[in-house]
Amino acid sequence: MDWLNNYQTLFVGVVGFAGVILTLLYNAKTARVQRDEEREHERKALRAALIAELQINQRSLEENLRQQKEGLPEGKGGAFVPTDRMDGAYQSFLPRIGLLSEGEISKVMWAYLSLETYNAKLFLIGVPVHTGPRHVQVPAKNLQLLTGMQEGMLEPIDQAIKALEGDAH
Repeated sequence: MDWLNNYQTLFVGVVGFAGVILTLLYNAKTARVQRDEEREHERKALRAALIAELQINQRSLEENLRQQKEGLPEGKGGAFVPTDRMDGAYQSFLPRIGLLSEGEISKVMWAYLSLETYNAKLFLIGVPVHTGPRHVQVPAKNLQLLTGMQEGMLEPIDQAIKALEGDAH
């Protein structure tokens, strides 16, 4: 038992050091799990916000198309079309877009860039109204162009929504 007395300090040091190492490993694993859970929560919040915003844009375009096909509200005089870009969530979350998969990013970017292009094209086929830059008046001769532009917007938006909903489950 002399050897135990001689190496007692070394033995206690090894056991203590092993305890510290195990504690560090456990804490690192716990922090990693917590970080992964936080990222997944952020990913879900990002998807939910983008889906909601894209659905608002989709419903707005569908309503505009419905009104044009029914001849409402301006009929032969053309149409007043809002130019407000409904992309606040997208702009807010753009720095965190990397939380999404490559497929989701591609579809979301396509949808929002298409919306941006759509809004720019409105000023090419319509004229800003005197009440401010929030609407353009599209003359009757350009209503077919407007309808085509709006119908063309539905596909990228629909694909982005489907990509976000598909990866959410």
